[in-house]
Amino acid sequence: MQFAKVKGAEVFATASAESGDYVRRLGADRVIDYKAERFEEIVQDADLVYDLIGGETEERSWQVLKRGGTLISTVHEPDADKAAAAGVRASRYTCQPNGEQLAGIGALIDAGKVQVTVEKVFPLDEAAEAERHLKDDHVVGKVVLEVGSD
Repeated sequence: MQFAKVKGAEVFATASAESGDYVRRLGADRVIDYKAERFEEIVQDADLVYDLIGGETEERSWQVLKRGGTLISTVHEPDADKAAAAGVRASRYTCQPNGEQLAGIGALIDAGKVQVTVEKVFPLDEAAEAERHLKDDHVVGKVVLEVGSD
């Protein structure tokens, strides 16, 4: 979301009402409370849907894209037949190491254009607890494993 805002995009985001202020601080122009609103009744002719959920959320996402738009899933490879029927492109995004991109992200952070919210830091020997926290709790921000300390 923050990278889209840096590039000048208008951003609609789904979140719970409790997380709405946080999501707005990260740059959302419009926060849609997924517990009370259906995003497909609000969003139309989107250039891009970035889907982190899959399932029913992905199924509902096809209809908000404009022809020629793109659906990106972080969950799985989207259905090519559904993409063709909707007149859009679809792909799976999987992060790949890229030093040049990381340097660019670092520059955006240093310039104050992107913020990083660290929710909790765990020592490395508590990695299992950190994983449990990510899985079971409502995490707002990043969970960090501290490898060493000075």
